[in-house]
Amino acid sequence: MLHAYRQDANWPSSPELPHDPRGKVVWVSVETSGKQIAIARLELAPPEFCAVSEVIVLSKYRSQGVGRWFMHRIEQYCNGFGIRRLVLQAANGTEKFYESLSFHNDPYLPTLLKKDISPLLPKMFMAR
Repeated sequence: MLHAYRQDANWPSSPELPHDPRGKVVWVSVETSGKQIAIARLELAPPEFCAVSEVIVLSKYRSQGVGRWFMHRIEQYCNGFGIRRLVLQAANGTEKFYESLSFHNDPYLPTLLKKDISPLLPKMFMAR
């Protein structure tokens, strides 16, 4: 499935992503009419951060607000675990999108973008 999404996004194929045993890896997705239209990989390391990667919205559904909606829901999901920060490495051409969501460069790791999650964010989705 990941390879099909990466191909649709014109990203190169990659080997299986490494797993950090200190965190919990979950894949999340967006579905509409029974069809999966977006995916993301989250590596949860509560309470400090969640590393977000492989955020891909199928090309047919881009520029319709799906990515923005998805990222807001990811924040809410992480907030349910008490996570205080999202970190990610933006794919080429997506920097402006993440900046519009209040992500900014990490001063210690300039290749990463980060966003602090407000503890006042409504917990729409309950973490298990």
